[in-house]
Amino acid sequence: MAGCPAKPDPLQAGTNIDLRRYYVELDERDREYALGGEQPLVTIVLWTDYACPPCGRTWQVMKHLVEDYGDDVRVVFRAGTVPGFQHGERATEAALAAGAQGKFWEMHWRLFENPEDFSRPVLRKHAEVIGLDVNQFMDDLDTGAYSGDRVRDRRRATELGLSALPAGFVNGLFVLGFKEEAGWHALIDRELASARRMMQEGIKREAVYAEFMRTAKHGQVTEDGPEGQGSAEAEAERLMAERKAMAEAAKAPQTEGPKHDQRYAIPTGAPGYGPADAPVVLVEFIDYQCPYCRKAHEEIVPALIERYGDDLRVELRHLPLEIHAGAAPAARAVITASRQGKATEFHEALWKLDGGGLGFSTFVRLADELGLDKEAFERDFQTREVSDALVADLLLARRLGVRGTPGFFVNGRFVDGARSVGTFEGLIDEELERAKALAEQGTARADLNAELMRGALGPEQYPNAHIQMTSNAAGQLGQL
Repeated sequence: MAGCPAKPDPLQAGTNIDLRRYYVELDERDREYALGGEQPLVTIVLWTDYACPPCGRTWQVMKHLVEDYGDDVRVVFRAGTVPGFQHGERATEAALAAGAQGKFWEMHWRLFENPEDFSRPVLRKHAEVIGLDVNQFMDDLDTGAYSGDRVRDRRRATELGLSALPAGFVNGLFVLGFKEEAGWHALIDRELASARRMMQEGIKREAVYAEFMRTAKHGQVTEDGPEGQGSAEAEAERLMAERKAMAEAAKAPQTEGPKHDQRYAIPTGAPGYGPADAPVVLVEFIDYQCPYCRKAHEEIVPALIERYGDDLRVELRHLPLEIHAGAAPAARAVITASRQGKATEFHEALWKLDGGGLGFSTFVRLADELGLDKEAFERDFQTREVSDALVADLLLARRLGVRGTPGFFVNGRFVDGARSVGTFEGLIDEELERAKALAEQGTARADLNAELMRGALGPEQYPNAHIQMTSNAAGQLGQL
């Protein structure tokens, strides 16, 4: 396989977000069992059970979020065991016992990776593998040395009215159930913006969480009943509007792929590399979290640019796939940067992130580093015009039948995936031979590409020319 597929794996997810902010107290132990920054702008307090599969998936998302946001985010562990469920209780105490020897996270990840068996022999094996003092560890388990910590976390959960897992609080905003990564990004980006406004008003970074808690509601999350749930669902819908719109626009049931022996007339003028009068135009559809797109960026495209120089133009088009949560926001960021003439610079900067950190705060930082007008970037990122530009690329890809990334067109001739450099060179050499013959017949350089593309299949002849953006997607885009 030389490219990323368009379709995600099936995943069941049920999530509510409560708009009200609840008071969640932190203490010294929370500093020990937390990932992320020491003085974060966003604090996530998360109750989970090691025997709960959605809890394990949630912690994988948390790991990615800490990688993405760095010191701006902190995730605090809280034990969310169910009374009487002995195996989950034992696993929690095993993690805490490992923590007493400085190996909490090593045990934490092993427990979630192996949730089917929390028996004493298995826990002992985990302790051996991660290098604990096994005798001390087993003594702590057998004597219930950390049952008090476990019960304390359960009591806190009860005080807050938590009745299901996973359950978390993002600067006090209640999140119930597994939530996919894109939704977390949307919520965290909003909280980061709020935190930065606080700091602009004089709140010190180390006091941000306390400031959020100053006006937070004390009491249980369930006290106000279904009314709060309704507003929560509305907020979740708003936060996910863009991703839903992208997925809606990208849907193309029973699509036909482009034929390799056909030439398709693809609109030119997208941001890219090389002169506008180059006889050969290479159009690339990309996803910023696709490893094959990275290979194309690092190996294929540079080699072609070096070899063909001014005879080649490379133009960038966006095809963020549903399986990559950060790809659509990254594409938006590049389109936003293009409004200030910095699309390729932003494109390069994103690849240097190695697929991580694809959140709004990172985009703003990159914009600032690249010398863009930061306020204009922040404003433009949310505009309908940027959304429309992204959907236009998605629809172009779907109408052409491009199902995965990267997808290339060499003067309209399709190449599927990150093939060998030689594959591209063969096609480009053929095009340049034709261009040379046309030039010898008197065709001006500026007209060579148009002549080479004469007879190409236009939009009305694309494999899936009938595909349109659905009204549902259009409505969602209007909410952005």
